[in-house]
Amino acid sequence: MATADKKRAKSLPPSEMDRLSALCRDAVDALREVFQEIGNGMIPPAEPLMDRVRALALGALKDPASLLQLDPTREDDGYTFRHSVSVGLLALALAASLGHDAEPVAQCGLAGFLHDIGKTRVDLCILDKPGKLSGDEVLEMRKHPEYGAEIVRGMAGVPASVVEAVLAHHVRFDRTGYPESARSLCLGLPCAVVAVADFYDATTTLRAYQRPMLRDEAVEALRRARGTVLDGTIVEGFLELTDGGG
Repeated sequence: MATADKKRAKSLPPSEMDRLSALCRDAVDALREVFQEIGNGMIPPAEPLMDRVRALALGALKDPASLLQLDPTREDDGYTFRHSVSVGLLALALAASLGHDAEPVAQCGLAGFLHDIGKTRVDLCILDKPGKLSGDEVLEMRKHPEYGAEIVRGMAGVPASVVEAVLAHHVRFDRTGYPESARSLCLGLPCAVVAVADFYDATTTLRAYQRPMLRDEAVEALRRARGTVLDGTIVEGFLELTDGGG
């Protein structure tokens, strides 16, 4: 996960942090299975993953910032998977810090974990291309929200708000993003939360075509994006969670 300031963590007792870490590993292992099955052409049910995310959401409610200390990914996990884990954990922490109940927090987390699942249908030569994408490649890459929504609609147990977030996390707060078909939707909390978490993690992690921003640069980029790319209220909550709002 991209580095975030952890001053606001309540310093959970070691036993509580160990339990939270175990819940996080269980959720990420379940997510890894989902990615593997979808990569093999299958559409798994969502309940095993959702059950683990709900348990993790209950832990997040005790101390949202504690989730920012966890990194359960492995060295052999690809960028899209690692990014999905980071966005899921950031979304859980952010939704919990905003004062929402366990179920909305869990839906935000599931949406974060699955937001880029559609990239499993995008050719690796496009996903991993080190230089600028061609026009056709950009168009193909921008299909990943629609690919993802098609996948998660087929996963038994996925809430409608999560499908919506997977489809519309690039629509932008001002509705100038993609896909165009989702711009008129009345988007809910998971979409707004995932958009902020995705923006932050994507700007602060190393990618084939982009150097990572420093934390101060990313915070400034978040502030500039308020009211246009991102929901300003959610951005302020994120900056407060990570001690970047001062």
